[in-house]
Amino acid sequence: MAILRTDNITMKFGGLTAVSNLKINLEENQIVGLIGPNGAGKTTAFNMITGVYLPTEGKVFYKDMDITRKKPHEITQFGIARTFQNIRLFKELTVLDNVFVANHLRLKSNWVSSVIKTPRYITKEKEMHIKSLELLEKVGLIHVKDEDSYSLPYGMQRRLEIARALATDPKVLLLDEPAAGMNPQESQDLMGFIARIRDDFNLTILMIEHHMQVVMGVCEKIYVLDYGITIAEGNPFEIQNNQKVIEAYLGVD
Repeated sequence: MAILRTDNITMKFGGLTAVSNLKINLEENQIVGLIGPNGAGKTTAFNMITGVYLPTEGKVFYKDMDITRKKPHEITQFGIARTFQNIRLFKELTVLDNVFVANHLRLKSNWVSSVIKTPRYITKEKEMHIKSLELLEKVGLIHVKDEDSYSLPYGMQRRLEIARALATDPKVLLLDEPAAGMNPQESQDLMGFIARIRDDFNLTILMIEHHMQVVMGVCEKIYVLDYGITIAEGNPFEIQNNQKVIEAYLGVD
């Protein structure tokens, strides 16, 4: 059974169709790529899945539950987290506090208990602090936990954004161009990192990526969009040898 699927989702902006009849099926624990030239509709698809956009047509299902009209914070609570093409850290906060803040999604308390600091609330905050430290240890950022997030090298900022998403306890993680701006060594390290967090956190991962070495090196299944239309789907070998994909990226001879 698919843990996440889209049923012919379409997004129109006036007379422009950004995504047309997109069907994606994510099986549990898969790493799946969503690729295509610039402007193909990839981030628009992410925005429909995560509630930022309401699809003009079609539906999104999580574990067979229709989440099409759910708000972004509700979708995150269900177990779908994401990162962004442009890094969106809380730059004024430390590395630890960026992760700590994300834990509050699962904190079951009201504003009164947080203001007066009830014993139960204090206990929960201590648990979240420990959890945040453990998460930073797992993603290799514990040594910079007290650094301001904006001061980190680019590759570490990407990793911190992923760690913050993981702090929400997702079952499905959507990564929007995680290798953007990385050098070859950072991209190589990222492949191992994505595979490791999939196993360590029992995740299903859907990723947008332009770096083909990363896509082919870590994804088990790939969907290809061009002008909002799905032109191919299959394993890395099938995608590499698909004539429509080659033409979409390189043009027709």
